[in-house]
Amino acid sequence: MENKIEAVVRENVDTALEQADEFLKQASAATGEEAKELQAKAKECLARASRNMKSFYDKTSEEGREIAGEVNDCVRSNPWRAVGIAAVGGLLLGLLVARK
Repeated sequence: MENKIEAVVRENVDTALEQADEFLKQASAATGEEAKELQAKAKECLARASRNMKSFYDKTSEEGREIAGEVNDCVRSNPWRAVGIAAVGGLLLGLLVARK
């Protein structure tokens, strides 16, 4: 399930790409100054999509680093618990793989 930020970014990027595609289709049929204007509009739509994706990437990267830090702190404070969880996870994964 995607979160609200991801949904908004996805919608913004999809909209920008659709608009850019439409401008490029119109530009292929146009000539002269009109074609240049449509191409410029398409480039702006693609730049907007790129900015949205970069913003989303930066935000998710920061969240990922925070989560990794929290996991690291938890493992350092409870090493044997982490080993036990990893062992149980490995055992369950091994059973699932062997069953197939």
